[in-house]
Amino acid sequence: MLKPSKMTKIRLIISKEYYSELLSALHDMGVMQIDVTSEEALNFLEREESTSYKEVSDLAQRFRGLEALLYPRPSNKLFTFESMGQLVREAKSVKIDVRVAEIKKDIDTMNAQLRDDEQRLELLGRIGSFQKDLSILATKGRKSFVAHGKELNQLTAAVKKEVPESFVVHLANSAILNINTEHDKEFGVVAERYKVGLEVIPEMHGTPLALTVDLQKKIAALKSHIKAHEDELGVISDTWYPVVSALREQLDIEMDQQEIANRVGIGKSVIVMEGWMPHTDMEKVKSIAAKVSGDHFLLNTVRTKELAPTRLDNPALTRFFEFFIQFYSLPRSDEFDPTMIFTIVFPIFFGFMVGDVGYGLVMLFGSIWLLHRLKHPVKKSRLPKPLTKFVTMIVGPSGLMTIAKAIMPGAVIAIILGVLFNEYFGFQLPYTAPFNVMLGLPKLLLLAGYIGVVMVEFGFLLGFLNKIAHHEKKHAIAKLGWFAAAIGVVVLGLTILHGAAIGTSNPISLVSIGLFIGGILTVLYGEGFQSLMEIPSLVSHILSYVRLVGILLTSVILASIIDLIFLHGIHHSILLGIVGVLILVIGQVFNLVIALFESGIQGARLIYVEFFSKFFAGNGVPFRPFKSSRKRTLSRFDLR
Repeated sequence: MLKPSKMTKIRLIISKEYYSELLSALHDMGVMQIDVTSEEALNFLEREESTSYKEVSDLAQRFRGLEALLYPRPSNKLFTFESMGQLVREAKSVKIDVRVAEIKKDIDTMNAQLRDDEQRLELLGRIGSFQKDLSILATKGRKSFVAHGKELNQLTAAVKKEVPESFVVHLANSAILNINTEHDKEFGVVAERYKVGLEVIPEMHGTPLALTVDLQKKIAALKSHIKAHEDELGVISDTWYPVVSALREQLDIEMDQQEIANRVGIGKSVIVMEGWMPHTDMEKVKSIAAKVSGDHFLLNTVRTKELAPTRLDNPALTRFFEFFIQFYSLPRSDEFDPTMIFTIVFPIFFGFMVGDVGYGLVMLFGSIWLLHRLKHPVKKSRLPKPLTKFVTMIVGPSGLMTIAKAIMPGAVIAIILGVLFNEYFGFQLPYTAPFNVMLGLPKLLLLAGYIGVVMVEFGFLLGFLNKIAHHEKKHAIAKLGWFAAAIGVVVLGLTILHGAAIGTSNPISLVSIGLFIGGILTVLYGEGFQSLMEIPSLVSHILSYVRLVGILLTSVILASIIDLIFLHGIHHSILLGIVGVLILVIGQVFNLVIALFESGIQGARLIYVEFFSKFFAGNGVPFRPFKSSRKRTLSRFDLR
């Protein structure tokens, strides 16, 4: 669990007649990253150009477009296509493209006309009290606007005064402004000064009342025609959508498989493919290759100095923490995967910094609610739209789900520690706390220091093991030097804090000085003189863990002050009591948000900066297996 999956590069040689079936099986297994075949292997092949796949490409494009035109329909039926020939035949048997395109085009045209007519009807509603023929409003050299809004009267007065040759007709809640087109600029300058809505009155013939009646009939007829077309498209979709969707999915899969031909060595009689797969899947691949080809294949491992791609391998319950590791950097395949360490340490740090039962409960139930909401979205949310849009723009639903899951174990630890600290939104219940944050501050600071020592030293130890595995002996020795120097610094610091003598009268101080000097000399041997620049960070990284206590103490003090203001307010007067309640609610929410963000950010930072820097290289190459998901189709092979 502390290492990525062991990867093996393989070379698979198979008779050409079984190539398509094997490629389909490998696709559905999703365990092999197919790379470009090496020149070494290609030199043994009688090369042959790959077949053109234009027909399949055209069909795939056709069915993507057809699926987009149909209405989605749920279906429990899964389709199986036994061969490429069957897939092509069934795709060509679908003859609904022309009619579907005609229906969709007609619907789009009628909807555009409907929008225009509805806008015109709305405009007529604004000038309904104007009982003259509208043809007089749009003549040669003149045009008209209907204006409405808060500052309508100010606008009409300004138009009469500042726009030459203009006429204004006042209506119930609007006004018609008729202007000479030669004075467009003057009118535009006036209109910009006032908060009004302006709509151009198009050329129309007839009174508003007569035109309104005609438009209402036309709109009703359009809606009826649109409904008939949508019903017809719905009937077609009921019958054909599951089939079309399945064909599109299988055609896309075939296209993915055919694109692999650019990486595969294609000979006249055999096919050679190379790539990476998890070592544990090799026997499964051999079994499937034997089943597909009747044992007419060869599978060998390829010795290479090439860095294998990284495939993280963690238990399902902790896999979501991989997001935080990859956010920092993907581990190399030949180094430690710190996901499990992050899974254990981050919730402890987070819970320690929150340290309050009330805040922990809010975070726990808030995370549970958020997960439920993300899995079961509602049509209309009561949350403010700007807030939800801002959050989803930054994180996205999948990121929010991961963060909610990560907060939950930390919230549980915050509740447990809150009981030990007797902290409930800053209030204390009538029992003796096993540990008081304010009174036990020196012990907490010492505990944070010890946590820092353990984390930093553990990081150096992992760095040592990494370097040994990479056969970098000098750098491995340097990691041991840092390990020893850190112990020396810590012991010497504790000696000074306890007021003990430093010198020959105190052997422990001499040992600590010896460890520090010996460690630094070892580091110089392994990493050179530039490594001396890292000595200050050795101390600062250990002391940095004191922020665990700092954030906890800040939260406790702020909550206590908020509670104190509230209690003083309710004991003085009703007015002050109301103000106190407002301060209590707003202040606790503010403190909760600070606790959530600070604990999350600082908890991750302590791991990323002070811990990862001791051993973690990152910049791994992700494992990209040849696969895609199936929703409408079944594999043609039994992959067991």
